[in-house]
Amino acid sequence: MALSLRVLVLPAFLSGGLFAVVPAGLIYAGPNPTRGVRTVLRRARESDLVEAPTSSEVTVEDADTVKTIDVLEGLRSGQLAAKAEGTGDGRMTLNLTNRSKQKLRVVLPPGLLATGASGQFGGMGGMGGGMGGMGGGMGGMGGGMGGMGGGMGGMGGGMGGRGGSMMGGRGGMSGGTMPASMGMMMLGRLIMSLVGDRDSWDQKSLMSGMMMGMGGMGGMGGMGGMGGGMGGMMGGGFRSVPPTSLPETTLNPKQTRHLPTALVSLNDPGNATTVRFPEKGEKLAIGDVSQLNLDPRTQAALQRLATDKAPQAVCQLVMWHTAAGIDWPNVRRMAEPWANDYEIALARQFVAQVNPIKGGKPELESGTIYWDVRTTEGATVTLAAELRTLLEKSTMLGLRTKGSIPARPPGPAIAFRAALDDVKAEIQVASTDGQGAAWVPLGSFTLKIDPVSSDKAEAKVAHQAAAIADSTAAGILSRLVHCKLSKGEMSKGKKTYKIRIDNGSPLILNGLTLGGPKDADATEEAALPSTLAGFCLPPRRSWTVSIAADTVDRLNLKKGIDLLAADLSGL
Repeated sequence: MALSLRVLVLPAFLSGGLFAVVPAGLIYAGPNPTRGVRTVLRRARESDLVEAPTSSEVTVEDADTVKTIDVLEGLRSGQLAAKAEGTGDGRMTLNLTNRSKQKLRVVLPPGLLATGASGQFGGMGGMGGGMGGMGGGMGGMGGGMGGMGGGMGGMGGGMGGRGGSMMGGRGGMSGGTMPASMGMMMLGRLIMSLVGDRDSWDQKSLMSGMMMGMGGMGGMGGMGGMGGGMGGMMGGGFRSVPPTSLPETTLNPKQTRHLPTALVSLNDPGNATTVRFPEKGEKLAIGDVSQLNLDPRTQAALQRLATDKAPQAVCQLVMWHTAAGIDWPNVRRMAEPWANDYEIALARQFVAQVNPIKGGKPELESGTIYWDVRTTEGATVTLAAELRTLLEKSTMLGLRTKGSIPARPPGPAIAFRAALDDVKAEIQVASTDGQGAAWVPLGSFTLKIDPVSSDKAEAKVAHQAAAIADSTAAGILSRLVHCKLSKGEMSKGKKTYKIRIDNGSPLILNGLTLGGPKDADATEEAALPSTLAGFCLPPRRSWTVSIAADTVDRLNLKKGIDLLAADLSGL
């Protein structure tokens, strides 16, 4: 169906004669970018960058004093001037100028609208790992997902009605949300420079020196090598990287930035199988999605997709169904050249769960790890009960956990079954197929359990349960995500390297913490892991980032890449 702008709008003059269409009514402001627990680490060291980005000038000292506004608010108040034009590759360049006399932190609102000769588009942020030509695939998968053996068996039964008692879902986990404003300069040492634009939204948060989501993890020893510590719940859950908030940038007075912003088309594609985006150089007007004559569910869906920084392909699938009214069989047919089955399954699950009354926000993170813990040994009954209790109230790899594995999954998900005896825990892992309707085994692994003596049973059981959960998360992550280091091109006369990230899960990968083998003489600071966050890699897709040679040496990555934590989501 055709989409049209409402008449009741307030045009705002912008530099160069361009008009930004701003609604006369309420401006939608995105979520507070500083919600949750605020964690401030050491400043970045630019020597770890291939090329130090210019998009982040917020320092530890002024992070709480810089005025924060969203793009539409700034245009309406006259504090911002803007030009926007298409780039011909599914994005637009949003040129923002700070017209005020103070530094501004400018947030990209989830309801941003761009209108031009090609039609109407929603602005979706930096969108790292987006559509990428709407093609590609997983390639070799760094060893592949097949041939792992094992199996989940019956996959039914289990814990009955257990689970589902999460602490607020995505964006509300116990460790809090990582503010995007902290991304480039406040979250430890920068190690990577993304391949792409120099100016960009701070959604691309690159940091190190973090143990978010991993707790202390002890020295990764003890308890038979399962990994130590009771700190597995810090940062939001076992091996969880907290999610970032909305994309933003910082502007000094009179400063202009040229910000690449991914788009999702709101136009009816007709019979075309390709998405029509603005041509290179095509002028675009900026406004609010509320100006469009969209039904409440479509508006809620668009705003939530932008808030969650969903992959561009998934966004487009959702909009074809909700905004253009195309049924799912035809969406699948039309998107076949550029969308895989896993992306379509996520889009369908998203549409089924979006709630226009609540602004599209679900009660909980939709991505789920289902679990089942069993034992037949008397000595491990208490340990199994402690493990169940811990899993019921924790997140894992950024996902909510839910007891009882359904025989038929309700959508894209991950599952594991733990069988405990006196000396070991046998962990079987599975994920959903391309339709999100059946379980596919991903193999199994074994964790050693030390005997529990009666004189210190309570403390030891709690420690063992945390260690089993932590090591289970690590084992699952190793089966879902793969990283490979390779040599890159010379940059300013220096060697660089590339890390290819393969997302073999049925869910979206938004963050990843990496480390390497520790040398005996390495300092504690040098051995700290490093985290890449704020991107959105769709299921069964690959993404490559560049990394400086001295950082490869510092983390000892030539000897191997250890995956320590992740932020997975199902939207």
